[in-house]
Amino acid sequence: MSRDNLIADDPFFFDQEELQEIADSQAVNTGLDYYKENRVIEVDADGELLWGRVEDEEPDVYYDVEIRPGEDHGITCRCPCGSPPAEGVCRHVVAVLFAYADQCGEEREMLSAADNAIKDRAKRGRSEVRVQPTSGEPWFGVWHAASLKSSTHFNKSYRVTIRSLHRRANLCNCPDFANNQLGTCKHIEAALHKIRKHADYDKFKARPAPFPYVYLSWEVDNAPRICLHRPRTIAADLEGVLNDYFSAAGPFSRRLPDDFFRFMEIVEERGDIHIGEDAVEYARHQAADAARRLRAAEIQARIRDSGRVPGVKARLYPYQIEGTAFLAGTGRALLADDMGLGKTLQAISAAAWLGRYEDVKRTLIICPASLKQQWAREIAKFTDLTTQVVQGPPAERGVQYRRACDFFVINYELVRRDLSVINETLRPDLIILDEAQRIKNWRTQIASAVKLIPSRYAFVLSGTPLENRLEELYSLMQVVDPKVLGPLWRYMVDFHVTDERGKVLGYRNLSVLRRRLVPVMLRRDRHVVSKQLPDRIEQRLDVELTVKQRELHDSAMNSAGILARIAKRRPLTPTEQNRLMAAL
Repeated sequence: MSRDNLIADDPFFFDQEELQEIADSQAVNTGLDYYKENRVIEVDADGELLWGRVEDEEPDVYYDVEIRPGEDHGITCRCPCGSPPAEGVCRHVVAVLFAYADQCGEEREMLSAADNAIKDRAKRGRSEVRVQPTSGEPWFGVWHAASLKSSTHFNKSYRVTIRSLHRRANLCNCPDFANNQLGTCKHIEAALHKIRKHADYDKFKARPAPFPYVYLSWEVDNAPRICLHRPRTIAADLEGVLNDYFSAAGPFSRRLPDDFFRFMEIVEERGDIHIGEDAVEYARHQAADAARRLRAAEIQARIRDSGRVPGVKARLYPYQIEGTAFLAGTGRALLADDMGLGKTLQAISAAAWLGRYEDVKRTLIICPASLKQQWAREIAKFTDLTTQVVQGPPAERGVQYRRACDFFVINYELVRRDLSVINETLRPDLIILDEAQRIKNWRTQIASAVKLIPSRYAFVLSGTPLENRLEELYSLMQVVDPKVLGPLWRYMVDFHVTDERGKVLGYRNLSVLRRRLVPVMLRRDRHVVSKQLPDRIEQRLDVELTVKQRELHDSAMNSAGILARIAKRRPLTPTEQNRLMAAL
């Protein structure tokens, strides 16, 4: 029996739509949160009983949940939380069902990393996404998709275009689809899952696409490549055009991007061919990359040759001229110089150059709250440009964002609160992230908000782009250019050594990683530029711990050790995580 049949016959396996039938939306959303927060400590099933233990939001309060099969794929549940039966199953039952569904997904044959990534999105699509068709046919049409809970902490809806039930040729306008190199996402998988549940699914599978379509394929050699799907019948005049630009096997056979744009012009008035947005965006990206490389070389040469930045009232050291040229020329870059080498001055100089020659009118500086006034002082010291430090209650901040200034300085916490006004009113041309290690964890709300601010240019400044794990560097590069390191699943495979459970044991291919970062990351330490710097004065003062401080230190380390041993056996609950952070 196939895996799909086993899931269909499992009385305890519920997808998102089925959960909505037995629980209200609040219970489903809260249960999903509990599952993601590792509040489901244990799960066990024997066919007649599904049992789980769930930690509630109140610390050290646990509920033992029992679930038994009912009639018509229904269930009977027992949970001591006391949720009224009229409201459907409670949040604890939902959390256990989510955990069980995840467990079912883990019990699968060994798959490639790409297959595992696709399987993960299919699983999340079943449980986390709500979809509805909006136009066209189920096998070739447009769907509306919305996540029950967004990983970015900002709920959005997306447009899914279904073009095939047989290959990964579908399209979604979500960020994950744009960057994951899989040709699918959880929104597409949710639409496909709903189509498969339709009574006429077998008939849908047999229906051909109504006309040819052009898409970006990740299932061919030398992927990605723009490809053509040919249906059984094509208009004679269109077929001749297609044969001129596409090989019989499907891939585009002319030169990118110029010939593809020429092909688009030829067929743009026709209604019997579909040109996918993914293919168009790929061609545009190729053209933009070529133009960006030429522009970067020109800008860097102009700054290096002049040895100074107009409008900057400071003598820059040669390495600072190089850093300024790198930032301004690259446009979106990570400057990772050691602390004290003048990353702030280099960023201000590059911003001033872009303001003078590249029409950058509004620069948004995001930094820790303690550094806001320092940025304002540095800008005033080295330039004649205007600065607005954004602060105060919401009404005052709204007025401040509307002022005619060159620089706007805010702290990281304000990004989440003011995201809409930043995007709709300020609309910065350049973003500068100072102490960017503050967004090294891409799962936080602040990191998610920062990455939702669109801008032509972005300077990421950090003296410690990599403190503990390679994932921290990955998060920073999502602001600079997500395509440099590729999707997270590929990044983990290429540069991490893991055990059979996915635990990171070490790193590999670091020379390859360095080569990938060279175009967008510049890092110098003091030893490299020491001959350009004045002498430094160092003074060291050692302070012994008092008896009381030693007692507190030893007690905290003992508590952390106990929790660390628990973490080796199972994920820590939120309460235990808080205790560990407090101890450390």
